[in-house]
Amino acid sequence: MTDSRKAELAHNTKQLLIALDQAANAAMGFVAALVALWPRCRQAGLWWADETISAHCWRWHINGVRSWPRRLVDGVALILGDENHCLESYKSEVEGRQLPPEMRE
Repeated sequence: MTDSRKAELAHNTKQLLIALDQAANAAMGFVAALVALWPRCRQAGLWWADETISAHCWRWHINGVRSWPRRLVDGVALILGDENHCLESYKSEVEGRQLPPEMRE
């Protein structure tokens, strides 16, 4: 296998993992909205289909919703050698790094 094909495979694998992450985030938002229908449950808030779990955790953290999810995700990521994972994921979303290069500002 050539280096360019390996690079394509690595890129497309990462895109698949990001898509699965975003789908899981949207699914959790749907479940949270269903649970919020019951009396005395906290509102689910708005969840976005193009947002990763990590970026969502950072957004919750900076908006004062809750910080424990960010600490949990960042803790696991740190064990895997990825420092400031949620912040970097949030920045990536804000900067549009998930978009093809020709669609970025």
